[in-house]
Amino acid sequence: MTAGNAPSDQEVLFRIELLTIPQVAEWARVSTKTIYRWIESGKIPVVKFGERTYRIPAGAVIEQLKQAGYENVLGASRKE
Repeated sequence: MTAGNAPSDQEVLFRIELLTIPQVAEWARVSTKTIYRWIESGKIPVVKFGERTYRIPAGAVIEQLKQAGYENVLGASRKE
């Protein structure tokens, strides 16, 4: 990216951290089945690669926590 220019689509894409279903489940301390339910209900967006490969943007997980009222947890993890 050059000074004064907006980042390209590719640069933005490479900054997005994509998490696996098991990573999100472990972090949220729920089963992978719960994560699939969240995806099916639209609570959390997913990027689908092929038939069986899903990735969840980390920002979507953070946004879901904020909407659920867990801003204090997010703030505490940033201070550590």
